Amino acid sequence: MDRVQWNITNEDDIRNEAGKAETEVSVDEWTLCKRLGPARAREVLEQHYDTFVTEADFATIREMGFNHVRIPIGHWAVRPQQYEPYVPHVSWKYLLRGIKWAKKHGLRVMVELHTAVGSQNGWNHSGREGRIRWIVDPIEGEDFATESIEAAKDVIHRLYVNQTNPGENELLIPLMGVLNEPAIMMMPYEPVFQWYQRSHDELRAIAGTKGPILTYHDGFLRPPTWNDFFKSYDRAILESHMYLIFEPNMMNLPHAQQTAIPCNSWRHDLKPTQALVGEFSFATNDCGKYLNGVRTGSRYEGSGKSCRGMNDWATWTDERTQFLNTFIQKQMHAYESGIGWFFWTYKTENHINPQWDYLLAWKSGWAPKDVNTRVFTCDNATE
Repeated sequence: MDRVQWNITNEDDIRNEAGKAETEVSVDEWTLCKRLGPARAREVLEQHYDTFVTEADFATIREMGFNHVRIPIGHWAVRPQQYEPYVPHVSWKYLLRGIKWAKKHGLRVMVELHTAVGSQNGWNHSGREGRIRWIVDPIEGEDFATESIEAAKDVIHRLYVNQTNPGENELLIPLMGVLNEPAIMMMPYEPVFQWYQRSHDELRAIAGTKGPILTYHDGFLRPPTWNDFFKSYDRAILESHMYLIFEPNMMNLPHAQQTAIPCNSWRHDLKPTQALVGEFSFATNDCGKYLNGVRTGSRYEGSGKSCRGMNDWATWTDERTQFLNTFIQKQMHAYESGIGWFFWTYKTENHINPQWDYLLAWKSGWAPKDVNTRVFTCDNATE
């Protein structure tokens, strides 16, 4: 499985387009759209959607051996709020185009709501950077929670209830992520658990036995926390995103020990829950541009190391690329102890973040030419 990074903007391009200084650069899609205004924001975003991922990319993904793509959308694609500055509905037509291309090239699709009204984690990829207001805001939190469920219901209605050929989309779009990365570890657990149950019940009520398998993110609680949680749910699974780069102790380990973590630890966590690994990457540090936010530094440098040259992939040694090839293949094998995985992400603009760029790795030789034919597994010690 693989994921196409779909609804994302390149801050360098936007800064140049808008003529803004570095101190004024947009930090998320909210500030981008607010600064550009409705007409210009729509123009810039459509230009990005028209050019960043094309049909040729879907053909390449199939050539790589993948069988799924994961396409995220903001809630404003289906249920924009009047007071929000986002460009409404536009990305929905590009989602439909992606689904059409996937079908043509023998791929299936996972659609994921990547944002919630009020922000489910306070990070820029939730649409608006800042504080978490979804569920927990004392005044509007419950309204935001309801709106998020309504957005998910709109997706179900459009793709499954009202489909032209009944049953087709259950095969073509078998998975739906109800909400990406709610930061449960920073919130009271129980209200989120209740929201999971409520959203499941309401989504199943409108689709009955139809509709996709629903995925629910683990909220950065370890998978064992969720053992038996979805037992009473209908076609619902846990989704985990597996990265070692957000833990300084793991980032500073020798390569051999980093490679061992997915095999010796994480795959055993995944087995009891049969979780889907919705994201992972080559990254062994958080030096990627804008990875932690537009103006936020890295944990790696905070631990006393330097990010200088980390993203200069053209100078990487054979030893470095061999390690990356080993690391990614062992992760793939480890995560198949659950029900499967998606790599984050297919490509980055101008290969700006090479540790997150599968297309670059595939072309350059530090990823398998066919993802189904791998040399390195958790069962061998080759590095």
